[in-house]
Amino acid sequence: MFRILYLLAVPCILILSGCQTPLGTQELESRNQSLQQQLDMAQNNIRNLESEQQQLQHALDESNRVLQIIGKEKSSRFNESTQLRSQVRHFVQTQIDVYKSFLVNNNLLDYVGGELVKRKQYDNQPIMLVDLKNEIPHPGVLTGIGAYFVKPTQMTVKVLRKIDDKLVVIWESRNLNISKTGLIKTRFHVTVGVEKGDVLGYYFPKAATVAFDKGTGDTRYLSRNLRPGSSINPSSLEGEEQQRAYSIGVYGLLK
Repeated sequence: MFRILYLLAVPCILILSGCQTPLGTQELESRNQSLQQQLDMAQNNIRNLESEQQQLQHALDESNRVLQIIGKEKSSRFNESTQLRSQVRHFVQTQIDVYKSFLVNNNLLDYVGGELVKRKQYDNQPIMLVDLKNEIPHPGVLTGIGAYFVKPTQMTVKVLRKIDDKLVVIWESRNLNISKTGLIKTRFHVTVGVEKGDVLGYYFPKAATVAFDKGTGDTRYLSRNLRPGSSINPSSLEGEEQQRAYSIGVYGLLK
């Protein structure tokens, strides 16, 4: 009985298997077609994106080219402007120097200091001078110095301001090399603003060769240098009883 059933079942299985095989192949072909369509669409999108990328790259290259041109133009204009400003500054500074020299050489500037005359004595040693007699009478700017030198020397000029009961050094000139003798006038490298009541100081690091007399002035001294920012009480200065008058002072434009 079972054998008969088995013999009948085998042909049926074979028939069913033969009917299912064609259905699996059609499904795979359908899927392949779908995937192929998707692949074609993806490739088409890629081509479109590549085309857009090329257009954007072209636009970027064009923008960079324009920016380079603009940069060169700006650089050229900046260089021209910088050169022009430099030339104008040089011209103006030259005119200012000529103007200052003209004012100094023709005694057209204001002068504050001792009379510039020949005197009998000089220190010939390092010294710091503080002129308490000839204070700045009006606010303005100082442009240079004048002095009667017995020998060549080096010096710096200082401006001291009264603060409470002391004198404070608020400005110091560059070192001035005096290579000639007699009445010498020289300009500062930079001008300095002063106020009414400011006091003048002169430091000679090697030897003071400015001529002086006694009895007509109030220039006092000490052996050490007063640096910018330092202060001193006038009573600490030496030479009050000598009443020294030095042939030295400053030029400037005062109100």
